[in-house]
Parts: sequence; C-alpha cells; structure tokens
Amino acid sequence: MRIAICDDDAADLAAEYKIIGSVLDEKGVDYTFDKFSEPSELLAADGFDIAFLDVEMDGMTGIDLARRLHEINKDCLVFFITNYSVYLDSAFDVNAIRYLTKPIDRARLSSGIDSAIERIEAVNKKITVTNFKNKLKTDIAVSDIIYISNSGRRAKITAVQCEFETEEIFSEIKDMIESEVNYFAMPHQSFYVNLKYVTGYNKTDVTMSYAGKTHKVFMTRRRYKDFDARFFELAKDLR
Repeated sequence: MRIAICDDDAADLAAEYKIIGSVLDEKGVDYTFDKFSEPSELLAADGFDIAFLDVEMDGMTGIDLARRLHEINKDCLVFFITNYSVYLDSAFDVNAIRYLTKPIDRARLSSGIDSAIERIEAVNKKITVTNFKNKLKTDIAVSDIIYISNSGRRAKITAVQCEFETEEIFSEIKDMIESEVNYFAMPHQSFYVNLKYVTGYNKTDVTMSYAGKTHKVFMTRRRYKDFDARFFELAKDLR
C-alpha cells in the first residue's frame, strides 16, 4: 500500500508522519510512506492508495490538491488534516474518507485507516467474464462496473472504461459480484447497479454518473423501498 502525507508545516508534518506510521505498524499493514511539504511534489510522484492532506497550504489548498489527485487516480482515498472545521463541507464535496483535526486523535485515525483498508481491498476485487464478441476471457474490477443489464440470453456490462456483452447470463454475473462486494442493488429485475455511481433516483428510474457521462435505468415501485434503504445503509461507506 502506497501512502502519502502533505503538509507545509514541518513540525506538523513530522508529528503526523509519526502517528500515522505508528498506527499502520500496529495494524501490521505492508506499506511505503512518503512525506511532502509541497503539493506539486506529491502530484509529480502520483500512484498513491491513500493521501493525508493538510487543508491550508501555500499555493494550493488540500481541497484543490484532492481534486487534482482524483483526476489522476479516482481510487486514491483522501484524509484531510486541519485546524479549521470551516472546510468540512468542501471535504465532503471531494469524497474525503475522513476529516481529522489537529492534533490527530489516534482512535479516529485508527478507525479511518480500517475503513480505507476495506475500501482498497474492495477496489482490488475482480471478476472474470467472457466477452461475447471476441470470446476472450476478461478480468474486470468490480468497483469499475457501473451497472449490468439483462439483454436476454446474455448480460451487458457497462463499466468505467468499457461496455460489452458477456457469454454469461445476467444471474451468473450478479452472483459473481455478490460474492465479492456488497454495494450493488437491483432497482429492476433487469438491472444491477453499483451504488457508488448513483447520483439520483426516484420511483421510476435511477441515474448514475461518471466522468461527465450519465446513465439511466428503470426503477420499479415495488423495489423502490428496498433500494432506498440499501442506499442509505451504505451511504457513509460509499463516499
């Protein structure tokens, strides 16, 4: 696991590096840990699974830095560290996994790292399906699947980077996904959607978005209540 920390205050950076490293060691996590005093240095390094960012820095705020990081790597998990709670709403806007105030509370940090590890493990989970067009076996990250649909004798996968029909039927793909993660739901008997990408829903349809592209599928009234409950049950972990 690659972890970065960025803070332009040398004393704070040293203290944060020490406590974060201590908690990671305590959990037996296999990791590399890089520290940066300049946002531009972190952006040039890239490739991190988790980034701990000070909010108030000269030249670029931690909020803006998080947005830049997500343009490069959508799966990078961000923790914000700051003295100022005024930035809390902005932190949620860029899907921060935790908002930590200085000095860092060890218990909250430990809980946040546990959540981050669970999410990283989920991102790395894959299923293997057969592309109907070329008959090739394809590994696809479950977290990249936006939704699957039933196209009769086959299933269709709509994902972040691709869209294709599979040799496997809808129920087979659904079972594969269910065996790996718990953040999909069925708004309709012909659709199985990734709640991570849901941006809105009502009793007739569900809207999903990624990278400026919007997808819409049907919702049936009899499934609305269960879908709504499922979404709110997982809302905290989907951020």
